Amino acid sequence: MNNTNKLLSVILAAGTAGVAAFALANSAAVAALPADVILGAGATLAILGFAAYDYSRRYLPLALPGRKLRPKLPLTAGSRPATCTSGNDRLAA
Repeated sequence: MNNTNKLLSVILAAGTAGVAAFALANSAAVAALPADVILGAGATLAILGFAAYDYSRRYLPLALPGRKLRPKLPLTAGSRPATCTSGNDRLAA
């Protein structure tokens, strides 16, 4: 029952906000403003809202230490130069 009340209240709040937005969009005051001014103001408010949200969140330190990346060194002990078994050091061309 508790979940149903929360669901209905969320639907009612979203519906009320939608009706208010459509009523405001149909007003004469909004029609007098250019579209680029409205778009710029909305983008500015969105950026400022995101910045305020990001600045006000709680700092959470990492639980694990960072992984250190080290380059692999070439293996020199595993490879040997090719040797000739017959004793001839020259190869036929």
